[in-house]
Amino acid sequence: MTAGGLTNTASAEEKVVVAVSPLGADSNLYWATTGAFIFPSMQTLVGNDAQTGKYDNSQLAESWEHNEDFTSWTFKLHPAAKFSGDWGPVTAADVVHSFNLHIGEDAKLSGISNFRKMEITAVDDHTVRFDLPNPTPNFLFSHAGRGSLVIYSKAQFDAEGLAGYEAAPAGSGPFEYKEREVGQSLTFSTIADHWTGVSPEFDEIEFRWVSEPSTRLAMLSAGEAHAVTLPRDLQDDAAEAGQKVLSSSEGAMQSTMLFTGQFMNPEAEENRDARTYAWADQRVREAVNRALDRDAILEVLYGEGVRALPVYTMDPRFPGFSEEIAKGFDDAYGYDPEKAMALLAEAGYPDAFDTPEIPLVVTSLAGNPEFAQMAELVQAYLDVVGIKTQMREQDWATGNTAIRGFTADFVTPMRNAPVRPSALGVQIFFTKHASPHLDIGDPELNDLGGKLISETDPAARDEVLKAMFTRIFDSYAHIPMATVPASVVVNGDLVEGWNFPGASSSGLSHYHLIDLK
Repeated sequence: MTAGGLTNTASAEEKVVVAVSPLGADSNLYWATTGAFIFPSMQTLVGNDAQTGKYDNSQLAESWEHNEDFTSWTFKLHPAAKFSGDWGPVTAADVVHSFNLHIGEDAKLSGISNFRKMEITAVDDHTVRFDLPNPTPNFLFSHAGRGSLVIYSKAQFDAEGLAGYEAAPAGSGPFEYKEREVGQSLTFSTIADHWTGVSPEFDEIEFRWVSEPSTRLAMLSAGEAHAVTLPRDLQDDAAEAGQKVLSSSEGAMQSTMLFTGQFMNPEAEENRDARTYAWADQRVREAVNRALDRDAILEVLYGEGVRALPVYTMDPRFPGFSEEIAKGFDDAYGYDPEKAMALLAEAGYPDAFDTPEIPLVVTSLAGNPEFAQMAELVQAYLDVVGIKTQMREQDWATGNTAIRGFTADFVTPMRNAPVRPSALGVQIFFTKHASPHLDIGDPELNDLGGKLISETDPAARDEVLKAMFTRIFDSYAHIPMATVPASVVVNGDLVEGWNFPGASSSGLSHYHLIDLK
């Protein structure tokens, strides 16, 4: 595979404007942000294929390898890679320098705590090695979609310090940083004859931070923006007005509703014990899933382009994906209210339970406004089959505090974005090994999770993962909802298309592939 593999030979013509919601942190110091937006001028070590989302060498690493137990990863840099602004070639020294900046006390990036436990070595000018305290088969994720490390120029830092980065950070991507108007916009110019061979067909790209979705839609309609992000309901309005909704080639987010507490733990401590709640009975959990008309729910929440999710954190891009589970989803989880009522009767619901009422959390999360409506729709379907519910409004922080303290007694929506490698996601959301506050308490899952940690053979890891997903699926351990693509609305008179895989934290990427009319 070539470094670019994405060359576009169309001539440069104009400025492209993309209007999006304001960032959480408006800063040129990437490590001081939450990492939701990587500048088009900056690069990570590992890229994602525009169509499949799979890892590729379209960023700074030409190739990589790991030792037998995944505790040491070595990256070879593209020898032609260079920074903009005459700051010279990209070398291992730049990677080491950037790594040290990213692990500082002011770092806010998701997942950066794991980097603080690593050691980094510049083996030679174009080779860098990461030595990790534990086997990490999913290490590439940190350098691709997650974007936990972007590479800054050490030469610029030595000459100008942080002030240079704050004014105009040099990057190695196909765009060069031009200017920022704090709270308003961020502009980049296209680099001619970029080292990757990438050649966007426009001169500049400007990102405008616009809070009101209706204002973004108005900008699109007036031709003031080429592309905008919009909530799902306004996407429908835009489409009716003749604009085009473009979706990522792969899922950018998975959504689910999780039963909280260690409801599958036969020896749970009293303050962590959800076994007194109705969902501790597998028949009730299956009834909850059978009661839901997912096609109707997902149509209301997300519109077209979404897929039902067989098991939360299982994804066809990563090891552990089971075709058998995917094909069996409709039979095991399909909408069947009569089956749901029969299961409830068999379980003796509600009389057999001390706590038959199931609290559903109504909450909002940035980027997922549909979560509150998801809870309302689920309640409506559960009510039809006779499941008692309670709508509980709470903010995201309050819910997380309860979950972490093992005092949660509710069903809560959850997202997985960008979609994590399956081996990481399944440990975080279902076992004690990666994120204990979400441990559902199942001894079998925890045993399999322990095997996954120690296993280094790829084929064996795949089998362990499939066994974990099968266990979750067969035991109805959650309420899987959807695999959702990232979406952007473009002005159909200005933009022909845009390929992006939905692999980044913001969902958007591959800006050089914006195809103008």
